[in-house]
Order: sequence, then C-alpha cells, then structure tokens
Amino acid sequence: MLEHELREVRRSREVNKNSAPTVAEFPEPAELLNQLKARRKKSGANLADMEVVLEILGTDRSEI
Repeated sequence: MLEHELREVRRSREVNKNSAPTVAEFPEPAELLNQLKARRKKSGANLADMEVVLEILGTDRSEI
C-alpha cells in the first residue's frame, strides 16, 4: 500500500518538475523598442522605458 503511494508521489513529482515554468528570455532593450515602434508607430516609449520594462519583467513578482 505504501509502496504504491510512494510510486504515485514520485510520478506526480516528475510531472510537476517537467511542467515547471522556465526562466523567460527577453530581447535586448533596443530590439524590444524596435518591435514596439514597428507595431505602434506613434509610441512615445524610449530605450530607457524598455530597460525598465525588462527589469520589471525580470524581477520576482513578490518584489513588486
């Protein structure tokens, strides 16, 4: 009985480990700004804004 339960726990742990989110990779600030300008020509964002956005996205949500 306990062996069966242990196997189930290990199997479930492996599934959870495989489905865990990975670290996101973001483009460079200049590339992100170029993408934004391509989609929204009149955007008032600048390179410093993109750096801040990437910094916010890269922080742990508990810090915000």
